[in-house]
Amino acid sequence: MLVVVPVREADGADSVVCRVGEAKAFAFMRLGEGMQIEGVEFKKSFANELFDYIVTPDKNDDLEEAWDLGARALLAMPGMSLEEIAEAMMFRELDEIA
Repeated sequence: MLVVVPVREADGADSVVCRVGEAKAFAFMRLGEGMQIEGVEFKKSFANELFDYIVTPDKNDDLEEAWDLGARALLAMPGMSLEEIAEAMMFRELDEIA
């Protein structure tokens, strides 16, 4: 599963989620069995990329581009790191944004 998380800084698994408009980078987090992080790649944009989910801390975030790419959106708590997001996904603790 490929999950995109907008982040203020590319700081590995400690990177913290932010709104799409505030992002300096987008973490492409590959999750394997048990929602374990298999790898993280940072990119400047998610345009024209294929991924399963985008995670944001704001249910009113501008996610039209992600939805147009066929992704689903999940709501994280502000300040969550990539590691915390992966753990929350494992326990299905993130709500879907419709």
